Amino acid sequence: FALSARADDHAQEQQIGQQVYNDQRSKNQIVDQSPYYPVLQSIGAKISSAAEPHWWPMNFVIVKGTQANAFSVPGGWVYVNEALLHNAESEAELANVVGHETGHIVLGHVMNRIRQAQNLNIAFGIASLFIRSGGAANTFNFAEMLAGYEFLNFDRQQEYQADHEGVILAGRAGYNPWGMIWFFQKLQKLYGDAGFEQLVQDHPSTKDRIARIESFFQSDPAQFARWSSQQHGPQGLPLAYGTSARLQLKGV
Repeated sequence: FALSARADDHAQEQQIGQQVYNDQRSKNQIVDQSPYYPVLQSIGAKISSAAEPHWWPMNFVIVKGTQANAFSVPGGWVYVNEALLHNAESEAELANVVGHETGHIVLGHVMNRIRQAQNLNIAFGIASLFIRSGGAANTFNFAEMLAGYEFLNFDRQQEYQADHEGVILAGRAGYNPWGMIWFFQKLQKLYGDAGFEQLVQDHPSTKDRIARIESFFQSDPAQFARWSSQQHGPQGLPLAYGTSARLQLKGV
């Protein structure tokens, strides 16, 4: 029974992931060709390997946007928008963003939010949680829920946990975990305390997140002491063109 329930959970996660992708596609938000795809796919593959085991292929998709944003969806989907890619000055910075979003997936944050909503739907309906509600009583309408992306409103503890998981995954994948702090500092100058997840309403302050990550590094020197806090090397993400610069999905 446990294995059957786990299989049902994974099938549901894949269903949700596909529905969000279809929604983004229908809204013309998916970027099919970009010189950033090779570096995003390369980083994504390494972060994905560091996060194993997982039960679905991971997909890393570029979406449109003028203010830096990233989000993740069950079923192994990580979305990064064009503005974030333009602002990332190194692979380490992008790797930590991807690690953070992958952290939300492997820690089950999105599915926990959705299960909470399902339980409330059965008891009270989902009108109080989501922008719109519809369908028969006791029926969870994913399309309505996804319309507002309310399931991405993580609480502060979930954000802290994803920050920690993100730097761990980045380090395992061979990227400097300090890239998370460098990118936060850059966004703090650009946007204040908004961070890189614009859909998150109850996000902690960027200053607080930086302090907590630094404290986390100090608490585990065996894992983090080898990494330099000083940013160096080429500035800007490597760009590539041609057929490799197109969106390539797995398991779809």
